[in-house]
Parts: sequence; structure tokens; C-alpha cells
Amino acid sequence: MKAYHLSRMSTLPIVPALDRLAGARTQPAPPDASARPDLRESDLQPLLVEFYTRVGKDVLLAPYFEPLDMTAHIPRIADFWSTLLFHSGRYTGNAFRPHLEMPGLRAEHFARWLATLEATLDASYAGPNTERMKSLAHRVGYSMQLRLGIAPAIAYQPDAL
Repeated sequence: MKAYHLSRMSTLPIVPALDRLAGARTQPAPPDASARPDLRESDLQPLLVEFYTRVGKDVLLAPYFEPLDMTAHIPRIADFWSTLLFHSGRYTGNAFRPHLEMPGLRAEHFARWLATLEATLDASYAGPNTERMKSLAHRVGYSMQLRLGIAPAIAYQPDAL
């Protein structure tokens, strides 16, 4: 397997990083939400570069991503989110399958993944698409946990998101 190399992504635009990782909904969004644009399809790749940069520094999550060449994988993940959020139809495949090959996944991994994604989104974006991505991420995470036989730490509540 290829090594985890985000340094090769220097040609991709990078979303500014936060100084530290915030927990899911444990810290308020940056105060001036009106100054942050809503998420657009063209923002997905830079958002995901920032997100996986954070994931790569997270002691709990990084081991699952170290063996992956995220430079090559991020465009496919962007296609996945583009299809979910913007109905582009660019993603085909099985997003669940790679998770079957990640032994030891627990509810805490999914909770941290969601917290990291929400913090990354809140750092740069605000608006309906941003909130929709968060809601979809909760739904995807919850569904994956159930399919993997993991009891989710947080029940999925579509009306609450």
C-alpha cells in the first residue's frame, strides 16, 4: 500500500486550518457566520484536503488512513459528496466496502470523524449546503456503524440535525 502523503497535495488549494480540533457541537461555530460562504461543489476538494489533513494528525483516526494515498483518494471522496449534496451523479461504487477492511472500528471513531468534519466545515462555511453536509455525514456514519455491527454512541435523529 502507498504511504499517506498529503504533502503531494501542494497543487490543491487548501482551506485554512484551525489551531486545534474542536469536538462535534461542543464548541460554537465561529461568531461571524454571515461572513462565511455556503459550501459549493467547487469547495469539496479543498474542504476534504483540509479535513484529511486534520484526520492525519488525529491520534485516534490517523492509523486508519496512514496506509492510503489520500492524494489519489480525495477526488473520489469529493465525487461521493458531490453526488450526495449536489446530485452530480459523479460517484459510482460502494462507499461501504473499504470500511469492512478497517478492523477495530468503534463508535468513538465515527464520533471523532463527525466532530472533525463539523469543525472543518464550521471553520470556513455556513449555510444550507453546509448544514446539509453535516446532516448527511451523520446519516452516513450512523448507517455505516449499523452495517458494521457497531452500536452507535449517538442515535441518528434526522429532525434534530
